[in-house]
Amino acid sequence: MNEAYNPAEARDWILKKLEKKPFRAVEDKLSSMLDDFIRYDLHYMRVSGVLDENDDMGENEYDDDDAFEFIYDAYLSDHPDDEDDDMLAATLLDQYMELHQEYLARMGFLA
Repeated sequence: MNEAYNPAEARDWILKKLEKKPFRAVEDKLSSMLDDFIRYDLHYMRVSGVLDENDDMGENEYDDDDAFEFIYDAYLSDHPDDEDDDMLAATLLDQYMELHQEYLARMGFLA
């Protein structure tokens, strides 16, 4: 995954596909929120064994529910001042999970 995966490219692709209307209140933060989600997601994949130490496919399966909780908790922990945006973050994360999976599949990263 390390050689060809480009987090900025993934973020830009997701931003283009994202239904932005629900996120008008955080429109100026969408890009940075997605950057955070991607960073947390990659960290989740590494600590859970989905990716190995070289960012190649690991031995474990990706668990959507665990990943969602991990990413959401990490985001809330790193952004305690954004309490009013908790539900928006959860909604955005839900769309991110779906679109990131689609991106990974299109790019041939999923087995």
